Amino acid sequence: MTLATDNHGHLVDSNTWNEQIAIALAKTDGIELGEDHWLVINAVRDIYQLTGETPPMRLLIKELNKRIETEINSRFLYRLYPDGPVRLASKHAGLPKPKHCM
Repeated sequence: MTLATDNHGHLVDSNTWNEQIAIALAKTDGIELGEDHWLVINAVRDIYQLTGETPPMRLLIKELNKRIETEINSRFLYRLYPDGPVRLASKHAGLPKPKHCM
């Protein structure tokens, strides 16, 4: 599968995203997506649909805490995405690189 990505590995056209593409993008980062990853990916995509922007960490954590009973914090996200939770979750969600990420 050949994916059109930018120089940061994010999809050029987010409309081409699907779960198989998410799995392929995650593999390039050495991540095997599990249930918790999908929770984060879906939250990032939902926030992006509402706001047109990828969420900052605080907003993502707030949204995740609305969705599940267990309290989510930044440590939880860094265990899933050690190299940057918002950036990698956005990448795996097929979204552009967040403006607030370096």
